[in-house]
Amino acid sequence: MKERLYEILNEEKTHEIIPFLKQLTVEERKALVPTIKKLDREISKIVMTKNSYHTAGSTEQHSIIDIASFVCMDQKNFGKNYWSVFRNINQAEQILEWGCPDWFSDFINESIEAEFTAFNYQDILGWTEKGYVQPNPELLGHHLSNHPSDLDKHPETLQTHFWYLCEYPSKSLPFHKEWLPLVQKLVGEQKIDRKRFLKECLLASNRNFNKNVTGWFMDSFVALKPTDEEIVELQNELLAGLSSAQSKSVNTMLSYLKKIVSDPAFKSEKFSHYLPNLLSSEVKTIVVSSLALTEKIFQKKKMDHEILGMALSTAFVSKDDGIQSKTAKMILKYVPASENMKESLSHYSDNILTNIRPLLAKYIGEKQQELEDITIEKIALITAENKVKEPESLEDLMFFLPLAIENPETYHYDIALAGLIRFAEDADAESVQLIEPVFQKACKTIAKWEVPYFNVLLCNLIINYGLSLMKKFPAQLKNLEKIYQKTLEEEASRESYLNYHKKLGPIERIGVESLAMKGFKEIAVTAYHKMQSGDKTPLLSTVTHAPCWIAPVSLVERFEIYQNKNIEPNHLDVQLALQRCALDDTSEAIQQAEKKLKGEYKDLVLFLLGKNIKPKGKFEHPSWWVTAGITRSPETDFKEFKGLGYDHIPKEFFSGDYLWKTIDSKKNSYYPVELSIVIPKYHPEKGRDKLFLEYFIAEQKSFSEVPVFMWSFPNTPGNVLAKTIKMCLFYSGIAEVYERNMVLKTVQALYQIKKPLDEMGYLFLGTVFLDGDKTIRGTAAEIWLEHVSHQMMDNTRLGKVIGQHEKPEWAPVKRLTDLIQHHILNVSKNHNLALEELISTLLLQMENPVTNLKKLLEVYHEVLALNQSEANEKVREKLSSWKENSSLKKICNLLLKK
Repeated sequence: MKERLYEILNEEKTHEIIPFLKQLTVEERKALVPTIKKLDREISKIVMTKNSYHTAGSTEQHSIIDIASFVCMDQKNFGKNYWSVFRNINQAEQILEWGCPDWFSDFINESIEAEFTAFNYQDILGWTEKGYVQPNPELLGHHLSNHPSDLDKHPETLQTHFWYLCEYPSKSLPFHKEWLPLVQKLVGEQKIDRKRFLKECLLASNRNFNKNVTGWFMDSFVALKPTDEEIVELQNELLAGLSSAQSKSVNTMLSYLKKIVSDPAFKSEKFSHYLPNLLSSEVKTIVVSSLALTEKIFQKKKMDHEILGMALSTAFVSKDDGIQSKTAKMILKYVPASENMKESLSHYSDNILTNIRPLLAKYIGEKQQELEDITIEKIALITAENKVKEPESLEDLMFFLPLAIENPETYHYDIALAGLIRFAEDADAESVQLIEPVFQKACKTIAKWEVPYFNVLLCNLIINYGLSLMKKFPAQLKNLEKIYQKTLEEEASRESYLNYHKKLGPIERIGVESLAMKGFKEIAVTAYHKMQSGDKTPLLSTVTHAPCWIAPVSLVERFEIYQNKNIEPNHLDVQLALQRCALDDTSEAIQQAEKKLKGEYKDLVLFLLGKNIKPKGKFEHPSWWVTAGITRSPETDFKEFKGLGYDHIPKEFFSGDYLWKTIDSKKNSYYPVELSIVIPKYHPEKGRDKLFLEYFIAEQKSFSEVPVFMWSFPNTPGNVLAKTIKMCLFYSGIAEVYERNMVLKTVQALYQIKKPLDEMGYLFLGTVFLDGDKTIRGTAAEIWLEHVSHQMMDNTRLGKVIGQHEKPEWAPVKRLTDLIQHHILNVSKNHNLALEELISTLLLQMENPVTNLKKLLEVYHEVLALNQSEANEKVREKLSSWKENSSLKKICNLLLKK
């Protein structure tokens, strides 16, 4: 049986596979499944050629295996392959006639989850007639969406299935351009019930369809031009659509409700229930339309104005001057100053702009509640709260390692390495069994296509450790060999791929995708050698406090261990430890170093911690000293280090301060305005101990671990920030997922480091203040709020960065004004003062008015009013020239009056 299948496959006799399968019993087909799977793997292997690649099997061979799989396998084994067997629909029909699997109907019904199928709506109807499929409404609606033709072929298509399309459309419905004119034609010919379809279009607003599908139904509703009578009849559906998550739906509903607001049948009171949610929307067009509709209701005078006025109060959630002004005037005109109204407005009192408050004096009083100062003591980098918990036994370590595998790019990686060194030899016949689930998880993780390099290192260490334990405890760990062999086979199938980097085997031989990761690999190799030899001397670079810090006292203690054992530490491990040392409170560590250390260790630590202003002593390990100098004072050029072998490295890499400018390309390129940052190219020289820094600065390519290097250079993150800016922030319109994720990880890391910013820190923060992603901007705002609270923020430097970006309109000003209004305005007195300084500096960078400058000036006006201050003289000069612009005249005059 197996031999016959091999023969058909090897000789590519496609015409013989169906007769062969027909003669087999059910049991024989089931017994053939492992062979089919094996052959499928063999013909699916990738063969690389000089200029391309292809699978090992021919088209005929793939067809043979596809047919055999369909006939012999159950649904679970066949999977979700909605393409292979059905490429030749006639052949599929032949198979179904004699061998329709009992799972076929369920299989086809689940096809709505597939991205693509080789069968269509008409095929499904044919299979239904023959009894192969019992289609559910979701299946029919989905596939009909993708088949805008032959609708008259089956009477049930328009009678029933079309309404399934309205309830269960395919995501690709909007991209079949034929549908909209076709529906209009069918409605005109009365083949589709007009009123029912109009209603279905409105119901689509709350059916959790995606944006495009919902938009298609809204467009269809508009295209049919409903009459006022129809709109009144559909009023309940229109009102229900106001709670839609899609702004296009809500705007469509509002536009049609506006048409019937004067009709006696308009349900004003019901509309008022939806008004608070509408007015708290972040979409300005929804708020403006809702206000316009509300004013028309007021003009009708047919409902209790107090109820409508209380609902209207929600509009003050927005800090938009125009919206608040419009709302305040409506309240003054139509709503009495009742106790209920005063109570309703009191909830938004702090949000009402200072220039609007006088209008509402009889409702809220003119005086605004005074904000308090929020000034918090300087942040301590080393506290009891952020101390990391280390495993205390082999059992603890085995429970910790899965967590480290899931979080490879955090301090969990360091703690895992430290634990493996400390407890590698503690396994006994009982505890050793705990390794199996960890070993299995490591194998599954390392076998994936995309694996973070920290996971490659950690999983490789765990696997090699498990293999060494298997030799000592073969009876307890007999399953490890099977798990490992399967992982080896998976890797072997990938080694033919171009640029594949080996992940299994001795850790010294595994590949490195980016030069920057070589330093971490060398430290991991050091850890592995310690595990093998039983050397429990700890690594120097293991983090002691989240997210990436080493307490200076702990560093002294670790150096003392190496000193007393007379062991030479790995030079990169030393450097990484120096780079991670928290330098905000070093007094106790200095005392301990003077007491416990001697020789080069003592001199090095006292220099790093600031006791010795200049480096002094024997420079036996130049890389250590240069790293200590960069970490402690990146801006200082220590003459003592001249001639140590690092003079050729460009100074920017030591200081982390790069030349940059925002360039206006005069609207004639793909990137009209570009943020240009100059990072010199660098190639490390051979011969001496390399700086840990050199591996990072020498990597010219983009790689996903860039943000993780913030944990390696927390005292000097400038190089990491510059690389992120260069790769991901040169243009404000970048929307790719890769860049967005990298910027988000970087800004989150910067937030966690909690140190004053350097030059690149201000450039990065000012740039992400204008980022297109709301989450990134929100995190940037959190950094600003915290740094202002702890008096670590220089708003003049930040304002200059943002102003230089906005001068040539690198990003829309609206991003900045939205961020200010929603996140950082009116948090506290000192935050408002800081914001005034920020905006003042920003405005001074600008020359000519930019798009949406009016909105920024309105925000500035509000900040000045809150601070009871005036624009400074230099800003007033700008305002005097800008007021010649008609759109800015009013706001400039208001600011100049202050």
